[in-house]
Order: sequence, then C-alpha cells, then structure tokens
Amino acid sequence: MTPAELLDLTTLQNLVDLDDGSHGLVSEMIAIFRDDTPRRLQDILAAAEKRDAEELSRAAHALKGGAGALGARALRLLAADLEALGRSGSVEAGPDLPGRLEDLFQSSLAALETYVAEHRAS
Repeated sequence: MTPAELLDLTTLQNLVDLDDGSHGLVSEMIAIFRDDTPRRLQDILAAAEKRDAEELSRAAHALKGGAGALGARALRLLAADLEALGRSGSVEAGPDLPGRLEDLFQSSLAALETYVAEHRAS
C-alpha cells in the first residue's frame, strides 16, 4: 500500500498544527501507537479465537480509535470492519486475520515514522 492509502495526511497535519508546527506530539503519539497496538491486536485475535463477538467488537473499537487519532487510515478501516463484524454477532474474519493485522500495523508504523522523518527534515 502507498503512504496515501495507509495514512490520513489531513489528520497528521492537524496534529502538527496543534503542536505549533512541531512534530513532537505526532512523535509521542507514534511511540504510544508502537507500544499499545500489539496488545490491541492480541485482544482482537484472542476474542476471535474464543469466538466472542462482543469482545471482538470492543477490542476492534479500541484499535479503531487509536489508529484513527493518529491518522493510520487503513488500520482504522480494518478495525472498523472488525468492529462491525463483532456487532453483527460474528467472529468470522478469515484465517489470515493475524497476518493482515500485523502487516497493516507494521506498514502503518513505518509510514508514520517516514512521515515524521521527512517532515521534520523540511
């Protein structure tokens, strides 16, 4: 996926603007995202494994909020789909869910770090 597909650049720019043009806030949020997201992914996978649709919905909602706040668009969209799936009473996200979640998280994290590095240098 391209950075534009992975990230919501408007959200990122809004965060930079909130920080008076600095990237400190975004960098702090990326650090939190890097630390918290693996636990959120595990919560989603555990809920799917336990076949607990309500917990899947809750865990996916938490991931959606964190990803959305930082502008990780593609991950937010996947989390929204998982949240809706859980709300519908299903946990059938497919056998490739662990790989999709991890790949999208790692791609989003790399794109966010590249965004900060490129914009900090300019």
